[in-house]
Amino acid sequence: MRAFARNLAAIIPLARCNATATTAAAPSSLVLKVGDTLRERRRFTDGEVEAYAAVSGDRNPVHLDDAFARQVGGFGRGRVVHGMLVASLFPALIAAHFPGAVYARQSLKFAAPVYVGDKVLVQVQALHIRASTKHIVKFGTKCFTSDSDDLLAVDGEAMAVLPSLYLRQQLNQASLVCHCPNWQILIGGFAIFGPLNLSFSMAGATTTSSPLRRMESVCRHLLPASPPILYQNPLGAIRLESSPVIIGGMVLDIHAKPSMQPHPGTTVPGMVKYVSGGVARNIAECICKLETRPFMISVVGNDMAGDFLLKYWRSAGLCTDVSNVFDGSGELIAGVASVGAVEKFLSPSWICQFRLHISTAPLLMLDANLSPDSLEAACKIAHESGVPVFFEPVSLAKGSRIAPIAKYITYTSPNEIELVAMANSLSPPEKYTFVKMEQSKNKAKAVEYLFEMLSPAMFFLLEKGIKFLLVTLGSNGVFVCCKESTSLMDQRKSEMMSFSTPLLQKLERCFPSNMLVDLPREGSSRTCVFHFPAVSASVVSLTGAGDCFVGGVISALCGGLGMMQSVAVGIAIAKSSVESEANIPDKFSAATIADDARRTLLSAKMMWCK
Repeated sequence: MRAFARNLAAIIPLARCNATATTAAAPSSLVLKVGDTLRERRRFTDGEVEAYAAVSGDRNPVHLDDAFARQVGGFGRGRVVHGMLVASLFPALIAAHFPGAVYARQSLKFAAPVYVGDKVLVQVQALHIRASTKHIVKFGTKCFTSDSDDLLAVDGEAMAVLPSLYLRQQLNQASLVCHCPNWQILIGGFAIFGPLNLSFSMAGATTTSSPLRRMESVCRHLLPASPPILYQNPLGAIRLESSPVIIGGMVLDIHAKPSMQPHPGTTVPGMVKYVSGGVARNIAECICKLETRPFMISVVGNDMAGDFLLKYWRSAGLCTDVSNVFDGSGELIAGVASVGAVEKFLSPSWICQFRLHISTAPLLMLDANLSPDSLEAACKIAHESGVPVFFEPVSLAKGSRIAPIAKYITYTSPNEIELVAMANSLSPPEKYTFVKMEQSKNKAKAVEYLFEMLSPAMFFLLEKGIKFLLVTLGSNGVFVCCKESTSLMDQRKSEMMSFSTPLLQKLERCFPSNMLVDLPREGSSRTCVFHFPAVSASVVSLTGAGDCFVGGVISALCGGLGMMQSVAVGIAIAKSSVESEANIPDKFSAATIADDARRTLLSAKMMWCK
């Protein structure tokens, strides 16, 4: 048996003794685990460099003329290989082992020249693996030159989708070992144990090499197949970092605030200023300042507003003008928004180009400035990958766009009138109405009135498939209405971006688990409504407070906090916003937010649970 084992091991090109050994000639569907390294040696000839110059159009003389490369380029040994030609070895090496690989990203640093005729060592190492509906791998990519392979020529990182990569669910970093009493063979990424059992399953893998086909044939004849026992590597899975995706408008707000009571039909003195705005942009900026890196999908115009926005915010965004008119106390009197560019250019086909980002995100946030078709396209991508969707209704007029996508929505944050408009857009048996209560100093009475007015619309929207309603009530706080457990975000904690570390540490210390009664268990038929009071604040401007509330909730959810804690954080962030002149404060105080969130959560109460 020992002799047979040695002979059998000799024909297996994948046999290896540790995780960093070369895996050349690997078949297309083998397991890959963190630390696995692919290597290949290659030498670029004169003909290859000249062919690349002809195809690419890069006929820089440093690649084609020895004298020019030495005298002008400063390359002592003459012509150098195109940097991108050297870098092309990375995707080629990955695709050679995992056919169908889709290259998503590559960063490069050219550290040293590769001269024509040099032998180079190309190395691709798996750094992180995310196994979900798609297998996404982050690779370290390096190219070495010199006889001792110690001179780093090209360095970088790549991300690729590997559809042919075979991964067992939740076993991203296991090791496959075939054990017999006196020998073992290491293959791929799973451990198979069994006395005298030489049979194993490639689980649908296509064995393209003749040695592997012979090995499988021998194994099938030696012993009947038995199911392998799989053992997970104790190190656990390492996942790729993912970002919450924000899709919507990026606009230029023009704020006009009079210094005296405005009079119709005439001008009054005051102050006019430009402010970066837009619901999606504001939420993305808030999330970013809370140290949760968002990925924003938008469009921007080539004009003054676009220049202003891009100088302030270095990401894609929409350029369109919004003119807001305020009264002397800072309350919004009227707003006129021109956001047709969002609907025109953020089309379904444009959004589908970011399928990879959406499908790997911890959460997708959509603002209702998108066209109905674009909203549906984004929701379907998220739904296919199990990504929760946060819908921001933006305004009374656009909140009704939720109608065809309600079944996909996990969270939404309307105010009172947006809530009623959203419910009415879904064709209820009777139209819902909302009549504002006259100003009252009795907060408890006001909250009871609001619950009585709004609860029918809230319950109806839950019946239509929305999981969590976060109804903003201005100075009266927030209603949280839900049917299901909050665990759907908590279970994804390990896959999410990090929340602001100082803030998260403070929040985890100040949120005892028994501060609020638990939500009903998942699948429960009970409907619960909780009320969170607003935190008293010295109001400077109310613009952006709602967007900061949503940004705070999303950041906290992505940091692994529960629904109730996240709402409390959102209210604390909104309080910081109303005390700032800007739409989004320049910075947030972790200590203040933690204190405000704790007080909010301590004051929260259940309004209904039946």
